[in-house]
Amino acid sequence: MRGYTELHRHLDVSMRLSTLLELAQERGLVPTSTSLAEFEKEFILREPMEDLGRVLAKFTLYQQVQDRPDVLERVAYEVACDAFAEGIHKIEFRYSPGFITDLSKLPWIDSLDGFDAGLKRAQAENPGLKTGLICIGSRDFGMASIEKTIEFYLKHDDRFIGFDLAGDEALYPNSLYWHAMKPVVASGANITIHAGEASGPDSVWSALEDLGAKRIGHGIRSVEDPELMDYLREKQILLEMCPTSNRITSAWPDYSTHPFRTCFEFGIPVSLNTDDPSIFGNRLSDEIGIAKNSMRMSDVQIRKSFDDANAHSFINEN
Repeated sequence: MRGYTELHRHLDVSMRLSTLLELAQERGLVPTSTSLAEFEKEFILREPMEDLGRVLAKFTLYQQVQDRPDVLERVAYEVACDAFAEGIHKIEFRYSPGFITDLSKLPWIDSLDGFDAGLKRAQAENPGLKTGLICIGSRDFGMASIEKTIEFYLKHDDRFIGFDLAGDEALYPNSLYWHAMKPVVASGANITIHAGEASGPDSVWSALEDLGAKRIGHGIRSVEDPELMDYLREKQILLEMCPTSNRITSAWPDYSTHPFRTCFEFGIPVSLNTDDPSIFGNRLSDEIGIAKNSMRMSDVQIRKSFDDANAHSFINEN
C-alpha cells in the first residue's frame, strides 16, 4: 500500500501529549498529580474558538517546555515515528525559530540542530520515511523577527526544504512583507504562505503575486473569488487544507461545506493535513474520515489528493 504524504504540520506543536505533560511537570508548570486523561481533557481543543488568535494563545506551554536541544530532538523523533506508524511515508514539518526560542532564549541554531537530529534518527529507524523542514517567519513577532528569520533561513537553506510566513494574517497582511521577502524569492526557494485562512482572497493573491508562493497554507477562502479559483486551477497551485484546524479556529464553520471538495472538483490540487495535531487531538486518519464521511468524497478522490500532495512536495526525491 502506498503511504500518505502530509505537507502542513507544525513540528513544535505536534508533540505527544504524554511528552508535553511529562516535560511540563518536570518544570513545575503542571501539578504532578495531573493525570494524562485530565490533561488531555483540559488542554486539547475540541470545540471552535472565537478566532485564530485565541488558538494561538494556547501555544505558550510548548514554548516553555522545548527549552533544550535534546528536548527538541526527542520531540522531532517521536512526532516523525508516530507519523510513520500512521502510514505517512513523506511528511513536511515546519517550525518557527522565533516562536520556539522566544521564552527559552535558546540559540536559533540549537533549535535547528535539535529538530534536525530527531528527524534524522527517526528516518534511520524507519526505512521508507522521508521528512523535511520548512522555516517559518512569524508575523506576530514583528518585522525585525521576520528579517532575522529570513537571514537565518538563507544562511542554512541547505537544511530546509522551504520557507513560510505564518501567524495572524488578518492583523499582519501578506502585503506588508513583499520587500522583506525579496531575498527569499530571489534565491529560488520553495515558498508556501499561510493565506486565505483568517483573511480573504486578497491574502492569497498577495501571497502569490508579492511573496512568490508556490503553494498556499489553508487557502480555504479562495472559493470567494472566481477569478482566483480559475488562476489556482490554471497554475495548478496546491492548497494545503486542514479541516479540523479550520473548524476549531472558526475559519470555516462546518465540514460538510468545507472548500476541500469544492476545490478538488474544480480541478485545483488540494491536500489533507493535521496542522497542529497535539493541540487539536487529531490524526491524518481523522482528516481522511472527515473527507469521506462529512464531505462525501470517494476513496479514489481522497487517494488522488494524496497523489497531488506527493507531486507538489518540496522534499527532493534524489
